[in-house]
Amino acid sequence: MIWDLFVLIFYFVIVFYFGFHFAKNNQKEEDFYLAKKEIHWIFLLLSLVATETSSLTFLSIPSLTFKGDYRFLEIAFGYLIGRTVVALYLLPSYFSGNTISVYEYIGNRLGKSPQKTMSFVFTISRLLGDGIRLYISSLPIAFLLEKMGLKLSPEVLGMIALTTLSIVTIIYSVVGGFRAIVFTDVLQWFIYILGGIFALGLLIYKLEIPMGEGITNLQTLGKWNLFVLDYLAEGDNSYFIVFALIGGAFISIGSHGTDLMLVQRVIATKNLISGQKILIGSGILVIFQFILFLLIGSLLYLFYQGQTMAPDKVFSQFIVNEVPSPILGILVAAILASAMSTLSSTINSLSLTWARDWGMDQWFSPKALSLFFGITLFVSSLIPYFLIQTWEKGLLEMGLTIFSYTLGPSIAVFYLAKANKDLPVSGRVFSGFFLTSILSTVAIGVGFKISFTLLIPIGFGTLVCLVQISRFIYKKN
Repeated sequence: MIWDLFVLIFYFVIVFYFGFHFAKNNQKEEDFYLAKKEIHWIFLLLSLVATETSSLTFLSIPSLTFKGDYRFLEIAFGYLIGRTVVALYLLPSYFSGNTISVYEYIGNRLGKSPQKTMSFVFTISRLLGDGIRLYISSLPIAFLLEKMGLKLSPEVLGMIALTTLSIVTIIYSVVGGFRAIVFTDVLQWFIYILGGIFALGLLIYKLEIPMGEGITNLQTLGKWNLFVLDYLAEGDNSYFIVFALIGGAFISIGSHGTDLMLVQRVIATKNLISGQKILIGSGILVIFQFILFLLIGSLLYLFYQGQTMAPDKVFSQFIVNEVPSPILGILVAAILASAMSTLSSTINSLSLTWARDWGMDQWFSPKALSLFFGITLFVSSLIPYFLIQTWEKGLLEMGLTIFSYTLGPSIAVFYLAKANKDLPVSGRVFSGFFLTSILSTVAIGVGFKISFTLLIPIGFGTLVCLVQISRFIYKKN
């Protein structure tokens, strides 16, 4: 186990190197947040994919084919459709002005109140969702420390791991700025992809059955099913092909068209054509990435067939129990890479939105704001340790689903801004509509148990309907 720890320390040293190596390039605000738009689009594409791939994706995607089939790829195809829509419809607007935050675009079109409301909702959702991701990402390190024989409680080991992970991420994010984050993302993308390929190869080796026989077994069990063509009169229709494609498209339009953390990587390139390459290319790459981790899930099913395993923990258990040293350290580093790429980007984007959308750059430097949000993110990740188990479960679920409730109304805001029509109400009233549509989406989703693939279209339609009703009332009066 000492070699696994050595691998992790070596990984952290490399990350520190990137942070301090690029520190000298952060003289101005545009340098810190967009790296002067000098980074090649291929690096930004890989950074985008690494940023949207959290440790939850790395560890939980295999569980989908472990307990089911390949229908999740329908969502991924929807992602590609959504990114294409963003590339052709929204992206030209972002490159037409001199904005650093995409919420500045909202401010220019709809007013300061909607701009700040969008920024506030983005801040809360990121602090909650990514704070929880940080907490979950610390668990593999805690498992490793426990296997090394440290006689401490799981909670204490988890906090040690969490603190270490947070300190490293905060330092290279604050010191190196956006440029360091992007190139560290690229390194981390290669680490977790190679980790996934190794895990796939190890499973093939350990199964000790001919590949053709394994494929036949999976086919017999219905594990290769991809498209869901039957609509159920009763039951979950999240993966009915029409809903899956629409839902996946809306998810991607919301995340890659309105979420500052992801859009930041697209507008950091030098021109619109490069930005469109980043968006569409990332959608294609993500499909292949999902295929890799879904294949791992299928082979895990064959490996553990006949045993009772929790699907969401099966890949973690395979890594800890079956992977030899020092490769175990590399795979744990892969998990950390998928987490740190998301978290460093969150720190930088939160700093950006409060610098530009709230005007905090008048009083605080980009590094000071990044340090503040890095610490805030760390504090939010500690919350699950102080909750009883039932409340912790509720918090985790809320953190992982909150984006589905906010993305629909967020898309509607950008759609209305793009439509070149004056709002029938003031900016403050419109902000109230925006928050109301989020709460309405939550109520509809929870109350009627709507398929998650339809939550975003519902949120979008709710806000657009509120604006149209107010426009009708305004004209009538």
